[in-house]
Amino acid sequence: MTTKKNPSPFYLSLISFLFLCFSYCSFFSQQLPFDHLDTCKKYKSIEQALKNPDLVYVLDLSKKKLTKIPKEISFFKNLHVLKLSKNKLSTIDSSIVFPKHILEINLSKNQLEEIPEAILGAKSLKRLIVNQNSIKSIPENISKLKSLAYLDLWSNDLSEVSENIKFLTRLKELDLRVILFSNSEKDRIKSLLPNTTIYFSNSCNCGY
Repeated sequence: MTTKKNPSPFYLSLISFLFLCFSYCSFFSQQLPFDHLDTCKKYKSIEQALKNPDLVYVLDLSKKKLTKIPKEISFFKNLHVLKLSKNKLSTIDSSIVFPKHILEINLSKNQLEEIPEAILGAKSLKRLIVNQNSIKSIPENISKLKSLAYLDLWSNDLSEVSENIKFLTRLKELDLRVILFSNSEKDRIKSLLPNTTIYFSNSCNCGY
């Protein structure tokens, strides 16, 4: 007579962990911590994502030659991370509505000349990555992004930073490298954000 073996503790722990991961990414309609998003499936096309819209937490549409953001992103109520890097976006339609739980938007290596108004409506946004664009100024109403903790403006065409950036009281990191600021402008930016770690490149002698 064969004795049935009980599952090992390791096996049971593994099953519990996988079930927990699945639960996080399948059943909860709420904002998840960043560290839990690593366990979620990464969707890489709108067509694929539309098959399971409620399970879409991470959507990577990088390198798709996009000239506009698909309006279908509003269907993904649990979307937390949207990657749109290395496209051909020069603007974002103001009618675009980002899901309420969105935590990160990556628009690096596009053709933006400003931070789009549509993004400023993403109240829960914590990470905004817009490096290597052609952004010339920070909008006066940047203060709408009250949850923002990380702003990457590396290698843009800024000459100064809006005074209103001081209202981003939760901002922990601001990347302004590969932008030529005078020492006086750097000091002014630091004074606006005394509790933020700010990354600069070496100053120029531009005489601002």
